[in-house]
Amino acid sequence: MANNIEGSEGKTEDRSSATKATTKSTKGKAKKRKKGAKGKKSRAASAQAQPWTFPKVTLERAIELAQVIEEKNAGNPIRAEHLAPMLGFRKALDWRFTDILRSANQYGITEGTGITATVSLTHIGRDIVAPSSPLQRQAALIQAFQNVELFKKVSDFYAGKPIPEDEYFGNTLARDFGVPRERVPMFISVFQANLEYLKAFTSDSVGRPIVSISRREGVTTPGLVESAPTQSPAEAESVREFLDTCFILMPFGSWFDRYFKEIYVPATKEAGFEPLRADGLFSAGAVMEQVWAQIRKAKVLLADLTGKNPNVFYELGLAHAARKPVVFVAGDIEDVPFDVRHLRVVVFDVREPGWSDKLRRDITTYLKNTRSEPEKSIPQPYREFPLDEPDGQPLDQTVPVRKSRK
Repeated sequence: MANNIEGSEGKTEDRSSATKATTKSTKGKAKKRKKGAKGKKSRAASAQAQPWTFPKVTLERAIELAQVIEEKNAGNPIRAEHLAPMLGFRKALDWRFTDILRSANQYGITEGTGITATVSLTHIGRDIVAPSSPLQRQAALIQAFQNVELFKKVSDFYAGKPIPEDEYFGNTLARDFGVPRERVPMFISVFQANLEYLKAFTSDSVGRPIVSISRREGVTTPGLVESAPTQSPAEAESVREFLDTCFILMPFGSWFDRYFKEIYVPATKEAGFEPLRADGLFSAGAVMEQVWAQIRKAKVLLADLTGKNPNVFYELGLAHAARKPVVFVAGDIEDVPFDVRHLRVVVFDVREPGWSDKLRRDITTYLKNTRSEPEKSIPQPYREFPLDEPDGQPLDQTVPVRKSRK
């Protein structure tokens, strides 16, 4: 009996020791996990504390802020709290607005950052939004891009050489240029978007493209250059001159392509807009995503409703849903839905002498009027009930509160 008791006590002591050892091991693992988590948090906090050496938004987006100052405040200095609503944000405290404001400063197109700052255009900003010539705008765009030292260093490093895949490009950015790993994807996105934007503004007068494109083994290589061979006529025609775009909705092929080239393009440029058409934009990716992106970016749209093409009408619906002003063109008034005939409609008749010249002049006039009075080219329901603004809340719409009956 005593032996049994002693054996039982021994087993109890063994179990107790095992339990203590397990508890100790568990606590040790928990401490290691906690220490590891603290280490990760510490490294993340350390990375967050590092200053941003490049803008968080693209040059194109930052220029929108400069355009607002020029168009809505006559180019005069303006307080950030008043500038934010003009750009579509309720308050200057919105982090998206502060990112745009800080980026515009980094590009050197504005001065003054912070929610209490007075924001003003720099000479670079003025040359971009209100230049005396296309060449002046092109030079200012280069200056804005190169004003970000990191962008200039990376573009100089890869000038004339192919940029590798994102993995290797990211490794180079982290090792050789000191970009924190967690910021590499954003850098690649903003950097490449800027190069594509600059490439569109290639000079067409002295043959000096802003961005040189060379290809090696199927790889596209962007890089800023000082000079390049004279452009071909086809390249010169595709050069972009204006910041504001006019997205043209129309069928492709047959006579429509000729109308686009000989009538719509010159008429749109005469009105001060850059003409864009879907077939000139498509790259890898979903087609409708790219169409939607261009509709959202466009200052105004021109829709050829001749023949009642279903694709054109679908895209027209997207444009109205986005509250974009649209000028209609049609060879027959019956091609224009009755519900929108009260908006700006240009009707042409190919049987009339000089019809193409008249159509070009009419389109230019209507587009210019639309710039000054965009609301007259947007259907009334969309004017009254706008979509959400960039900050997630509409600026001029309040949510009705239903009162309970007593």
